[in-house]
Amino acid sequence: MKKNIVFLDSSTFPDHLKFNKIKFPHTWKNYKTTSPSEVINRIKKAHIIINNKVDLGPKELIHAKKLELIALTATGTNIIDLEYCHKNNIKVCNLRNYASTTVAEHTFALLLIILRQIKGLEEDIASGLWQKQKIFTMVNRRVFNLHGKKIGIIGKGSIGKQVAKLARAFNMKVEFISAQNLKKTQLHKFLKRQDIISLHCPLNKNTKDLIAAKELDIMKTSSVIINTARGGIINEIDLVTALKKKIIAGAGIDVTTAEPPKKSHPYYQIINHSNFVWTPHTAWASEEALKASMDQLILNINEFYLGKPRNLV
Repeated sequence: MKKNIVFLDSSTFPDHLKFNKIKFPHTWKNYKTTSPSEVINRIKKAHIIINNKVDLGPKELIHAKKLELIALTATGTNIIDLEYCHKNNIKVCNLRNYASTTVAEHTFALLLIILRQIKGLEEDIASGLWQKQKIFTMVNRRVFNLHGKKIGIIGKGSIGKQVAKLARAFNMKVEFISAQNLKKTQLHKFLKRQDIISLHCPLNKNTKDLIAAKELDIMKTSSVIINTARGGIINEIDLVTALKKKIIAGAGIDVTTAEPPKKSHPYYQIINHSNFVWTPHTAWASEEALKASMDQLILNINEFYLGKPRNLV
């Protein structure tokens, strides 16, 4: 019997990259995007759902009577009701370790743009300020080295470890802390010691608003925070307030609570600030990581139907 495969949001992968072959009889229905109102109709005959960011809870999944496997095209599982899946014998697999290098590199790209004031210096050139100088250079903006800085990494997974590896190459001082069962007193002591905070933990009920007004106020006024994990880990309104009031020195953000964000999102208030860098959830999406994730996705599906399931959550 052919297995019906439904890909709910294939636009997360570029058209120029190609998937490996599925090794069992199947049909493949591809949707670039899927709105909430379209989910039920699209999954009701599916044996396999491929999904990145479409919410799948009981009210949707109850209609998928044939469903055997949800194959996620990401690591995070917060869009899936895992409890429902476990109770109803629906297996869920995710991707692992495919983006450690690219997310770590993006982390340092954001960090260097802030510490070296790249955004502000580029603005100075565009405005003609450099051309007006009577000397060869400009020293109107304070720039800083990574060398010797203390970086606190929240999350001890593969990405956090890769960030640490790059940090040590810059001769930075690395300290880890796990977000799992993290007490506020531990977190606050940790934050006080760091020059840079880099978030690499999952979003769940324990990490929602992990960094909010009190935590930002505890951090050094010279500190920078980087978030390439999930948007809800930082309270976004509190971060904007902290940057406006110079409670911390800078922030590099690749993720937001709602994606894509509405024009009313608080980050638009500081989009032109030289100490704030914002990218559209692209830390994971280098060419190399995209191809690796596509290959791993198909491997997960093929192995499941060969009776050798992998990366189950």
